[in-house]
Amino acid sequence: MKRCLIILFLILLFSGCQSKSNDIDDNTVKSTMSHQSSINNVNRSIENSSNTSEMINNPDSLLLLNIVLPVNWKLDKSEKVVYSFIDEKGNNVGTINAIYYMDKFDLLSQKPNHSSVTNDEYINIPLAKCRLITLDSDNGTASSGIIGTHDTYYASVPIKGKAIFILNFTRNNKNAETKNQFIEVLKNLSLK
Repeated sequence: MKRCLIILFLILLFSGCQSKSNDIDDNTVKSTMSHQSSINNVNRSIENSSNTSEMINNPDSLLLLNIVLPVNWKLDKSEKVVYSFIDEKGNNVGTINAIYYMDKFDLLSQKPNHSSVTNDEYINIPLAKCRLITLDSDNGTASSGIIGTHDTYYASVPIKGKAIFILNFTRNNKNAETKNQFIEVLKNLSLK
């Protein structure tokens, strides 16, 4: 049952259907993701597993991460297993979560539906070697009638023996400065 909850959570998290939140009141941001408290009780014995489908959230490591965002942005920490990046207009532009470390993690296994990889690269950031993929993602579902695509960025930052941090970011455009902005966020990650 717990495994099913984890898989369901990950499917929802990486489904590519990001909501935008404009619910900012007195610097409090309301999260658009559901609470997954049952994940905290999952057996943590899968470190170094070779099966990416057995990923388990690691909220303890998420608490140890320093995240520096652009001026006037906020980090919504209301959920224990995933934090959201909220831009100056109150839009949810990305998330970060942590999973327990595994040697054979493949970031491409987290690619959402309705997207294709346009770039797959490794970059060195102060915290670790980071894998960064660029996805060409649909602007909406077929039934929505919204056409076109935008770039979505996914990154994994592995800290051997501790955690793998998984981030995603989009401004719903194809501008080069969006990728550069995400890379700056990645470069400023550090452990407390």
